[in-house]
Amino acid sequence: MTPTVKEHNSPVRETPRVAVAVLAAGHGTRMKSRSPKHIHPVGGVPLVQRIIRAGMAIDPEWLLTVVSPGMVEMPKILGMEGEFQTVVQDPPKGTADAVRTALDAVPEAEYLVSLLGDNPLLTGDMVRDLLDRALATRARLTLLTCHLDDAQSYGRINRNDVGQVTSIVEAKNDHADKRIGRTEINSGIMVLEAAWAREAIGRLPLDQATGEYLLTDLVAMAAAEHTPGESWPITTVEAPQTVSIGINNRVQQSEADAIVRDEVRRRLMTEGVTMIGPETIFIDEQVQVGPDTVLLPGTILLGETVIGSGCRIGPNAVLDNAKIGNNVTIRSSTIEFSTMEDNSDAGPYAHIRGGSVVGENAHIGNFAELKNTRMGANAKSGHFSYLGDATIGERVNIGAGSITANYDGKQKNATVVEQDAFIGSDTVLVAPVTVAEGAKTGAGSVVTKDVAAGSVVVGIPARPIASRKPAGDT
Repeated sequence: MTPTVKEHNSPVRETPRVAVAVLAAGHGTRMKSRSPKHIHPVGGVPLVQRIIRAGMAIDPEWLLTVVSPGMVEMPKILGMEGEFQTVVQDPPKGTADAVRTALDAVPEAEYLVSLLGDNPLLTGDMVRDLLDRALATRARLTLLTCHLDDAQSYGRINRNDVGQVTSIVEAKNDHADKRIGRTEINSGIMVLEAAWAREAIGRLPLDQATGEYLLTDLVAMAAAEHTPGESWPITTVEAPQTVSIGINNRVQQSEADAIVRDEVRRRLMTEGVTMIGPETIFIDEQVQVGPDTVLLPGTILLGETVIGSGCRIGPNAVLDNAKIGNNVTIRSSTIEFSTMEDNSDAGPYAHIRGGSVVGENAHIGNFAELKNTRMGANAKSGHFSYLGDATIGERVNIGAGSITANYDGKQKNATVVEQDAFIGSDTVLVAPVTVAEGAKTGAGSVVTKDVAAGSVVVGIPARPIASRKPAGDT
């Protein structure tokens, strides 16, 4: 697939043409998962999407991911079609080969920002600082490094007596005494001068231990080829140590996830959100919460949930891609892909799902379930009810134990209850059916036919027995 190129109005170019390549072709076997490693989430966002987002921060001319054959549809999988392109590395022959694959796809690029698809704590600011350094120095290689108290298995940055980087020494080839105490390590993230990198990668030897072409070997090559009198070809930018966290297994995924979620909680609290027992509250990174909202213990906020101000959520509430207005109360309930408007409330133990809307001042009580249902303003469903594929008008009361029988064995059917109607306890509304404005059903009724406005129906099946006075009449 040919990467798209941004259009430029002016023929004069003030800055070099920059490409970002996210290396995401590894299989991630240590995750022990049927799903590719790069789509496992951290903070509710897939690993590779986090890296792509960091790369977008510099507004590159080209943005692509280097993937295995099975992940060509990554833009579609992430819901980011048109935002980046994929190029396939097949077979995978190491990081240098992955970069070569990217460079081949963007022959006009002058600089390539190489990012690893499993470093979820990389930020756009770090990528911007790295590129700024590369453009300012015109170095062949600009490395993002970190200092760690324990170098672990990371490649160590080796410098000469005047502090210039000369190589990256892998742990298996290093002296133990060089890795004691605080050590500068390679994050694996770098900017390459593209013309030089294209030629240099072609001269890299195959690493005998791994059977791959290693990007880190370019560092020693650049240092060895330095011409006296010219500027040093390698420079660095230091990042916080969190950027070194790469995800190879579920333990590392959990550690990164904990860091992200702690940052999210702290950010929201500084923006005016109260959290009782914050360590028990789990919030995905893209969630938005307004000031003066209180989150109680055990609350879980997922996806792109948005909560207004002055709400009280929890304890033990789960909101998944929910849209919550202002001054809403949700007690120990689950809200999925649904909306609750201002001053409404739910729970405890309510379940609102599948595109439902709870109108202003509406009440959904304990053990009530809504699916693809709209509750009008000031409507109530207080106890033990199920409303599916229904439209409930304003000021309607749904009695305890009432349900819509919306599935006839072949398809789902709609129920309409118009404003000011009263549904008696234990009523079954057999869809498709309409209960018109101001009508009433008696307790235990089974409604199989439309109910006229203002009438009262009872029985199995329900039959009209009287008329109700319109609301407000004496």
